[in-house]
Amino acid sequence: MWGKFFIIFALIWGLQFLMTHLQVKQYRSQIREFTKRESGYLGTGYYKKTLGTGAVVLLVCDEKLQIVEAKIMKGITVFARFKDRKELIGKNLLDSKNSESLSNKEKKALQGAIEMIQKEINKGKGKGNEAWIS
Repeated sequence: MWGKFFIIFALIWGLQFLMTHLQVKQYRSQIREFTKRESGYLGTGYYKKTLGTGAVVLLVCDEKLQIVEAKIMKGITVFARFKDRKELIGKNLLDSKNSESLSNKEKKALQGAIEMIQKEINKGKGKGNEAWIS
């Protein structure tokens, strides 16, 4: 009896490991695709609950802080995939935080992506020249 239990447990654990590996591979692929752009800023943000669904946001904006690409992955399982969010494209980075089409968890993940872009911009300006997003 215990032997069957351990075999089933090992199979389920192995399947989870494989599915997680595939999801990480997809995440890396999306990041690689976004970094191929010639110019602009990449930001990633996430929101994770202990229990329940989370969200991951990938954003690319140009030097004028206009969003040129946006993808969101949300869900509770390893079956979640990134989906384009065309309603964010063309919006100003700061205005995107107020998008009514986003859920609260997506807005929190978006805020993380915006903060990452802010750090990247400030890093390019040098120390002591932090600016723009409040």
